[in-house]
Formats: sequence, structure tokens, C-alpha cells
Amino acid sequence: MRRRSALRGCLGCLAAALGGCAGQLPRATGPRNPPEAPAGQPRETPDPPELVVGTFDFAPDDDGTLRVFGTVVNRGGARRTGSVRVTVRVGGDELVRETDVTVDPGATAEWAVGFDVAHDQFTAGGDITVAVA
Repeated sequence: MRRRSALRGCLGCLAAALGGCAGQLPRATGPRNPPEAPAGQPRETPDPPELVVGTFDFAPDDDGTLRVFGTVVNRGGARRTGSVRVTVRVGGDELVRETDVTVDPGATAEWAVGFDVAHDQFTAGGDITVAVA
């Protein structure tokens, strides 16, 4: 008999403790809309760039130096010319090469640049950054 009373008491306490947690769904907090733009400075989402780097990779050239190559994609509706800027960092040195590409609308153009850095030296801890403007 005492077990039943103790069990009822524990179940009652458990129900009381969980009643507040499970009784209501959580409510939303915070503002429903983003804040207004400052006066005289309307907010506009910038247009995405039309020329973008599609892919890039690297490989050793015929003489064992580093060669970086890739593609540029034109997402716009007109022929565009851009400059691909490739930055390579090796052993504290930073080397930059640029090449121009012209891409028809909706098309892809290939590019390649070479560096006076041994491919093996680069693969031991180098870094590449590619951008198109």
C-alpha cells in the first residue's frame, strides 16, 4: 500500500514539474521585419557579378614549375572582358599574375598562368587565390 502511495506521489510531482514545459508551444521572439533603412540611404541588394571564376586547379608545367589554370563564366547577357588575378603564396613570398579573358554571354572561357615556383615546393604548403574583375 505504501508503494502505491509513493508511486502516485512521484507521478504527481513529475506531472506538475513537466506541466509547465509541455503545456504551451514556444512563441516567436524578436522583430517580425528587418529595421528600416537609414534616411536617404535606401537598401538595395547589389547585382551579382556577371563574370565569375568557374573552376581552377594547378599542375606542374613541362619544366616542373607551377601552372594554375581554370575557367571564367559569363552569367550576363552581353560579351564581357575581365582580368583574372591569381595570387600564389609560398614560403612567405606572394606572387601575382594577371591575364585578360573575353567571354561571350552564357559561355565559359579558359585561362592559364605560370609561376617561377617549383610545383613540389608549392604542394608542400602553398596557397592559391583566384579572382576575376
